[in-house]
Amino acid sequence: MKLKRIIISIILIISIFALFSSTICATNYSGYFLNGFADGFNKGLQMGMKIKQKKEMRWQKKQLEELEKVFEQWEIFSRTVQKLVESEKVTSDLGKKFLVLNSLFPMELQEHGQSLYNGVMSVDKEKVSEEKEYFKNILDTISETNGQVNSKAYSNLSSLPSSNKKALINTIIESDFSYTTSQSELKYNSFENKWEYAPSGSTPKFNAFENKWEFALPNEKPKFNAFESKWEFASPEDKTKYNPFENKWSYENPNNNLKYNPFQNKWEYTSSGSVLKYNPFEDLWSYE
Repeated sequence: MKLKRIIISIILIISIFALFSSTICATNYSGYFLNGFADGFNKGLQMGMKIKQKKEMRWQKKQLEELEKVFEQWEIFSRTVQKLVESEKVTSDLGKKFLVLNSLFPMELQEHGQSLYNGVMSVDKEKVSEEKEYFKNILDTISETNGQVNSKAYSNLSSLPSSNKKALINTIIESDFSYTTSQSELKYNSFENKWEYAPSGSTPKFNAFENKWEFALPNEKPKFNAFESKWEFASPEDKTKYNPFENKWSYENPNNNLKYNPFQNKWEYTSSGSVLKYNPFEDLWSYE
């Protein structure tokens, strides 16, 4: 009887030990499985993200390449128009309109180009699609002109800018602006390393007080401008005149009047016969 009890106790202890061991193994295997599943899920998620990022980068690169081509096409067209206008193969009125359009249109392209770029970088495909449609209209319009400078081509192109740009174009065209009158010519100022418009007969002179070279006529000498605390070349009859729009003083001919330069967005003193001229070397417009 005693032996039977001992045997039963041994069997019971072995059973409990076996059950405890199997529980531990099951728990371990379950942990390994769950850990392995989580590991695989995370790796799969990371791989999916990398694939998505690569796709987005390829898409972004493609959009920016297309944008670059638009600017290249406009530059080619713009140069063609510039040459045709300068060769005076078109009427003065139409030439004036195209010069103004050529000068202001890049601002429009830059604004829409920046908007498209922002959309590409933020992967805003709706905004990108909207801007691409705008650029498609430009390319289609340029293509339709076939490099011709005529009223129809101008009408089609001038309809593309925003309303505020259209208003500015009209304001400039209606202003006292001409590109056919030549009162001065471009000369290279080697001392200042830049190109400037200068009247015939003027030569660079050294301004010892300001330590620089400037174009000046034979009768012009350095004069001290007390209002600006600087020395300027001026003729004996020149007087200091105040420019309220720019808040500065300068030596000017008494007959010079203030004129608005819409291309540079500033007011300048200039003679009544002066006209706005473009300096392609410095990329700016000035009354000359």
